[in-house]
Amino acid sequence: MTYVQTSRSGNVQVDERLAWFRQNDKPHSQIFDGLVTAVEFHEGLGLHTLNARARRPFEMSSVRQPGAVLLCFLEGSTEALLDGKSMGLGRGKGAPVKFVLSSVEEPLRFDRRSALDEYVRKISISLSHEWLDAYGIALPTRARHGFAGGHLEWNASQQDLGILEELAACRSFSDPFAKLDAEANVLRLLSSSFKKLGGATETPHLTQREQDQLARFTDLARLPGPIPSLNGLARASGLSPSSLRRLVQKRHGCAPLHFAKKLRLSMARDKISLGQMSVAEAAEVAGFRSAESFATAFSREFGAPPSHFRPANYAF
Repeated sequence: MTYVQTSRSGNVQVDERLAWFRQNDKPHSQIFDGLVTAVEFHEGLGLHTLNARARRPFEMSSVRQPGAVLLCFLEGSTEALLDGKSMGLGRGKGAPVKFVLSSVEEPLRFDRRSALDEYVRKISISLSHEWLDAYGIALPTRARHGFAGGHLEWNASQQDLGILEELAACRSFSDPFAKLDAEANVLRLLSSSFKKLGGATETPHLTQREQDQLARFTDLARLPGPIPSLNGLARASGLSPSSLRRLVQKRHGCAPLHFAKKLRLSMARDKISLGQMSVAEAAEVAGFRSAESFATAFSREFGAPPSHFRPANYAF
C-alpha cells in the first residue's frame, strides 16, 4: 500500500486504501507544497519521507503507536512533542546529518507544530516490535523509552548519506521495482545501524524477582509443541508483553519469541545428536509444522542440516 502526495498548488491526492497512515496522521489539503510519501513494505516495516514546505502554520495531534522509529533530518527542523516532551528534531545549518532511534512500549500522544514556510526534508523508518521480534533484533536500552526517557543519536556515514538521498528522491512506489529498491535501501540502513549499536549495550544485573520471571519464561519456552504466543509467554511469566520483551532483551540480547525458537532448535539438535529422535520427531517437538520448515530454520541457525548431526549408527 502506498500513499504519495505531490503538489505545486497545495492540493493533496490521498490513496484511501492506505491503512498505514491513520486518518489523523494523513497530511491535509492546502498544508504542504512539495512531496510526501509513505509505503508499508511488510506489516510492521514502513517508510515515510517528506520534502515539502508548509503553506501555512498548522498543528497536528495524533498517537504514536508502540514500536521503534529510525529518523533522519536531511534539512530543516520542526517542533514536535512526544508525551508532552520536546523531541528536538531537526538539522541546523552546517550541522552533520544525524540518525535518531527511539522506541515506545505503549501509545503516547504526538504533537507537531509547523510555522509558515517551514521547510523539512526527512526520512522516517517505522518498525513494529513484532517486526523486530521476528528478526531477533534487540533495541539498545537507551532507545527503548522514547524521548521521555532517552534516545540514541549518531552521525550518518557517507554511505548512509547516499542511501538517504536515494530514498528522499523517490517520488512514487507504484512501480514494483522502485518499491523493491527502496525496501533494499531501508534494510541496508537498518542493518548498518543495528550493527553499529550492537556493541554499545551492557547486560545489567538481574534482581531475584527478574531471575524468577525469566526462569518461568524459559521453562515454558522449553515445553514441546507449538511455541506459545508472546502474550501467552508473558502471562505465564507474570509479566506484560512489553515487560517480558525488555527482560529477555536485557538478559539474552534478543526478542522473546526469537530466544524461544533458538532454545527449541538447540534442544532438537541435542536430541538428534544423541540418536533419541528422528528429524520429523524433533521438528514436531520443536514446534514446527513440517520437517521441511524445521530443516530450513535448523540450517540457518547451525549452518548445517539436521541430518549432519545424526550419529553414524543412527538406525532410522
